[in-house]
Amino acid sequence: MIQKNTILSKLGYLQYRPLQEEAIDALCLGQDVLLAAPTGGGKSLVYQSAGLIREGVGIIISPLIALMSQQVEELREKGINAHFLNANLQPSEHDDLVWALRNNHIDLLFLSPEKLVQPSVMSFLDSMSISLFAIDEAHCITQWGGSFRPEYGQLGQLRQRFPDVPIIALTGTVDETTIRVIQTSLEMTNSLVLKGSFDRKNIEIQIAQKRKSKLQVLYFLHNEMAGESGIIYCRSRKKTEQLANWLNQLGLPSLAYHAAMSDRDRQLSHKRFSTEKGLIMVATTAYGMGIDIAYIRFVVHVDLPDSPEAYFQEIGRAGRDGKPAKALLLYGLQDMLNAQQFSAFQDHEDGDKSARLSAFFKVIEGRGCRRKNLLNHFGEASDNCGHCDRCLHPSSEQNTTIASQKLLSLIYHTKGIRPFSVLIQVLLGKRTKGVSAIQGERLSLFGKGKELNEAQWKAVIRHLIAFNYIEVHQAQVFCVHLKEKARSVLKSQAQILLAQEKYYPTLDSEESIKETATWHKLKSWKLSQGSDTLSDNQLRKVYQHKPNSIASLSRLTGLSKESVAAFAASLLPLLHDIEERKEQDYACE
Repeated sequence: MIQKNTILSKLGYLQYRPLQEEAIDALCLGQDVLLAAPTGGGKSLVYQSAGLIREGVGIIISPLIALMSQQVEELREKGINAHFLNANLQPSEHDDLVWALRNNHIDLLFLSPEKLVQPSVMSFLDSMSISLFAIDEAHCITQWGGSFRPEYGQLGQLRQRFPDVPIIALTGTVDETTIRVIQTSLEMTNSLVLKGSFDRKNIEIQIAQKRKSKLQVLYFLHNEMAGESGIIYCRSRKKTEQLANWLNQLGLPSLAYHAAMSDRDRQLSHKRFSTEKGLIMVATTAYGMGIDIAYIRFVVHVDLPDSPEAYFQEIGRAGRDGKPAKALLLYGLQDMLNAQQFSAFQDHEDGDKSARLSAFFKVIEGRGCRRKNLLNHFGEASDNCGHCDRCLHPSSEQNTTIASQKLLSLIYHTKGIRPFSVLIQVLLGKRTKGVSAIQGERLSLFGKGKELNEAQWKAVIRHLIAFNYIEVHQAQVFCVHLKEKARSVLKSQAQILLAQEKYYPTLDSEESIKETATWHKLKSWKLSQGSDTLSDNQLRKVYQHKPNSIASLSRLTGLSKESVAAFAASLLPLLHDIEERKEQDYACE
C-alpha cells in the first residue's frame, strides 16, 4: 500500500485536514464512508487519495461530463493516470481505455451513473481490481433518484455486486433525512458518517427585499464587486438570457448558461468564465455543481433557490480560495408565491420539494443573524456572525401581532379566495377596482390597516407563510387556508415579531449606470495586476483625468516614473479605449 504522505505530495498538498484523514483511513481499512462537508471543503482529495493508496482502480461516479473532464485534466497535470468513460469517446479511444484498464494502467476512472449501471460496464468491472467506489454529489440520489435520472436510485446494486469494495458518498450540504436516504439507497448500513462544519465564514451574506432588481444588481456590481468575477442565478432560461444581454449592452462582460443551450455553447461559456477574470456568469442552477473556480468573489440570486441546501451550495461557489466573498439574495412576496407554485407542480415526482422550500422560507424570514439561521437548519449551533446584513446593520424589531390578527380575520371573512394584493388594498382603505369587485368598502376592516404600508403588509404575509400560519394553494384557483397555528395569534396567545423592512439600494442615476462598465473594467485591470498597484482613489483620479503618458500618470498618482512604467503599458491603452467608447456613446445620443 502506498504511503499517504507520498500521495498527498503528488496531489500538491502539504497536509490533510482532520476529516479528510479520518475518511481516508476508514476507506483504506475497507469501511464505507459518508462525508458531508461544505462546498470547497476538500472532499475530492479524500477519494483521490484513498483510490490511489488502495490496490486497483478507483471508480468515481459523477453527475456531469464537464465536472469529470475538469477533474481528469487537473489530475493528469499532476501525473495521475485518470480517465473518463462516456458516450463521447471515439471507438478507438474506447478500445485504448479498455486495454489500459485490463493492464492496470489507469489509477482513477470517472463515469456517470447512467454509464455505470449498463450491464456491459458492470460485467467489465467484475473482472477488475477496484480500490473503491466514490459517489460524488451524493445528494443527487434524493433529488434525481426518481424519474429524472433514475440511475441514481439504482446505485445500491454496487454493494450487492461488489460487497468487499468500500463506498464513499460525498455531498456538500445535507440534513439528517438526506443522510438516511443516501445510506439506505446505497445500502451503506455500517458506514462511518463524517460531518464537517458548514460555516463558510469568508462569505458575507446579504438578504434583502426586491425592488427594481436589475438596478439593485447594478448597484451591487458597481459599489461592492466592481471588476470581480461572479455568478448571478436566475430561475428561468429566458430571464438568464435577458439579464446577460442587458448587462452586456451596458458594457459589463456577461455570459449566459442554461440547460437549453447546446453542449458546445455551455462548454464555451464555462471555459471563458474559468479562464478570463472579470466575467459575470448569468445562469440557472444548471451551472454550478462541482464548479471549482478559486477567484469567484460573489453569488447573486434574483430568484429564490429551492431549499436551504441548494442556497448553501450555490453561495459556496464564491470564495473557494478562502478570501472574502459576498452573497446577495433579492426576493419578495411574489417570489415566494411563484416558488411555491413551481414546487407544487413538481411534488408528484418529489413529495419532499415543498417541505424543503418551506424550510428555506423559515431560514430567510427568521429573526436575527442570517448565518446563524442557516447553520441552525443543518443542526449546527453558532453565535451571531457579525458580518451578515442583520449583524452589520441591526435594527429594532416590530410587533405586528395586531396587524397579523387583522389580516388573518380578513382572510377568514373573504373565504380565503381573494388575492393578497386586494386584501392589502382593503386594509389600506384604497378604493380600487379589485376592492370594489368584492364590495370591500363595506368590510369592517376597510381602512383599518394604515399603521403599515404596502411593503410592510407584504412582509407580514411572508412571515405568516414561512412559519405555517397560513397556507397558499394555487392549483386551479388561488386559495389561502388558515392553519391551526393561526388560532393562537387570533387569540393573542402568540406574538408576531418582524425585523424592520429593508431594501437593497438601486443604481438610479443615468451617469452612474454609464460609469459602471468603465469602473468595472478599471477595477478588473487593477485586480489582474496581482497587487495593490493603485488605490481606488488613485484609480478614480486616473479615470477622471485620463493621463496619456508615463510622466502625467506619475504626476497624477504621486508615484515615481519607474513605478508607473511597470503598468503604464496596459493601463494607458485601456484609458484610451474607454474614452473612445464614451465619445461614441455621446455621438449616438
